[in-house]
Amino acid sequence: MSYSKQSNGYQVGGSLGESASTYVVRRADSQLYSGLKTGKFCYLLNCRQMGKSSLRVQTMARLKKEGVACVAFEMREFCLHEVTEDEFYGGFVSYLVNEFNLEIDLESWWYGHSLIHPALRLTKFIEEILLEQIPQSIVIFADEIDSVLNLSFKDDFFALIRGCYNKRADKLKYNRLTFALLGVATPADLIEDKDNTPFNIESEAIELTGFQLDEATPLEKGFVGISSNPRAVLQEILLWTGGQPFLTQWICQLVSSNLSHIAAGVEADCVATIVRSRILSNWLAQDKQQHLQTIRDRILNNEQLACWSLGMYQKVLQAGELAVDDSPEIMKLRLSSLVIKQEGKLRVYNRIYQSVFDNTWVEKELQNMRPYAEAFAAWEASGRDTSHLLRGDDLGFALAWANGRSLSDKDYQFLVASQELELTQVQQRTEIALLQEKQAQQNFVEAQRKAKRSARLTFASMIASLTMGAITIILTPGPLAILLNNIAFQIYADDHLQTALQVYDLALLIKPAYPEALYTKGRIYEDLQDFDNASNNYESAKDHKFPQAYSELARLHILNKRYSRAVDIISEGLKLRLTDREKYGMFKNLGWAQFELARQGKATYEQAEISLDEAIDLQEESASPHCLLAQLLEAKALKSKSLTEWRKCFELGDSDHPDERKWIEDARQRLRM
Repeated sequence: MSYSKQSNGYQVGGSLGESASTYVVRRADSQLYSGLKTGKFCYLLNCRQMGKSSLRVQTMARLKKEGVACVAFEMREFCLHEVTEDEFYGGFVSYLVNEFNLEIDLESWWYGHSLIHPALRLTKFIEEILLEQIPQSIVIFADEIDSVLNLSFKDDFFALIRGCYNKRADKLKYNRLTFALLGVATPADLIEDKDNTPFNIESEAIELTGFQLDEATPLEKGFVGISSNPRAVLQEILLWTGGQPFLTQWICQLVSSNLSHIAAGVEADCVATIVRSRILSNWLAQDKQQHLQTIRDRILNNEQLACWSLGMYQKVLQAGELAVDDSPEIMKLRLSSLVIKQEGKLRVYNRIYQSVFDNTWVEKELQNMRPYAEAFAAWEASGRDTSHLLRGDDLGFALAWANGRSLSDKDYQFLVASQELELTQVQQRTEIALLQEKQAQQNFVEAQRKAKRSARLTFASMIASLTMGAITIILTPGPLAILLNNIAFQIYADDHLQTALQVYDLALLIKPAYPEALYTKGRIYEDLQDFDNASNNYESAKDHKFPQAYSELARLHILNKRYSRAVDIISEGLKLRLTDREKYGMFKNLGWAQFELARQGKATYEQAEISLDEAIDLQEESASPHCLLAQLLEAKALKSKSLTEWRKCFELGDSDHPDERKWIEDARQRLRM
């Protein structure tokens, strides 16, 4: 039977034009259009090559026909490496001027307002120029919004968008301005400042799903003349792709270019043969558009999550589906494209991904990733024989590698079992040392030893249960991590610093984002005079908004003469909800840093004095702010007031305090005691 080949119109990669014959209209089309028409802030955050940009092109064309002024920003063009705020916001304004043909001497206007922050200049431009010269509704599309992740000032950009919506109540013209964001990210990735996020105002989250058979009719036309049943061919293609737009267009193009006629009843075999020969076979070489390579890289290049992502994906592969929540880790895994969430269950997106990224691939990548791959494989093969667990330096290296990473269940179980074995020996030595140390206080020690042993036995019991599979750490890390944290703090209080560090490492292995453990590790390292590790742990605890970490990290910067950095850290910390004790620590160190800057002529003594007075008001009986205020008043040549503060410094000071020790001696000399 002869057939005629037609121009099929399929496009593999890139955005489809507004007149593309193979564009597939989905529910998201009407959702985005109606959301923007009603003035809602809309965002479409999804994995790559799902048709986001094509949807934006179609929606823009539809809105323009109705008189809406539209402009689309490709954000990667504005987020170049090391771009400054002035360049970023200036480029934004320049693009608006060019696209809308606005009447303005841009260079004169922009630099004529150089006294205000670039973000405020953009706001001023929107209000005084854009909304004045464009009388109709305006929609600004920001495509590839994930490009802003490289910007240190990205939160200000999103705060600006939120501000435009907040102004609608007072300035009606802002009701004509609407934003739409599209990209590969989660809202949590895009903005850290939850008070200024636009994602919690009245908004519309657009869900972009794969093609459904009843939607994808435009794709059938390429099979007319080469198939007796175009609908059956399309159905078989969707069974392979799960409706993933890029893959669907790709296979449609391959099938339509097929030299053999597809008879009725053999559609499944024909499509399968094409998929296996033209995509799956030697996939790396055939993946010209780097679709599959990008998925692979998105999983493997995230060092912190790669091991966990592979482990979770492997569980989905083996189980077929897995009930999950919307945790940040799950959201990032979904953005890779490998998996999709349907009806609360995580599933492999399609048969093509399942064939390329199969269990053999997962095991190989995990083996390449683990620094303890050989020991882990032997442990698994032996039925988890403890003789294959890590010890000594090997364990220390593995824990250092695991620190800050999210791991798979099996990796956690292997490392926890190794750590438990090591800790058992350490604890035995520690208990002997404690008994020898405190022989003279036998009654007190006996009661304390029993309490600690009870906690340790509980700990060992939980670890043993975990190793046997009765507890799944990945699902319930909190209670075990808290127990380990408490044990570690008891050991730290007894001045066994290295042992305490080992237990804290285990707590953080189970619950990486545990700010209290990170903070106390910082204190231990500071006691050990390891200031680099102390700073790193304080920094990690600060990243999780642990208040005390801001103060201690700032203090280390002060000791290293990085006073401006200390001021920045504390200014950030003072935005948190704080107790009076936490405020005291911050104001004391803020005053200290400001005082040192004042000595260099980079701040005023008055600023430092205000901060130190705040600290004294919060905790009058603490010596440090009095000691610092004494030095400040002395620098201002206010001798009488200075001596008053030196006396308080001397009377309240603690000679064991690392900062106050020297200040007490200075006070003694000033007071000639």
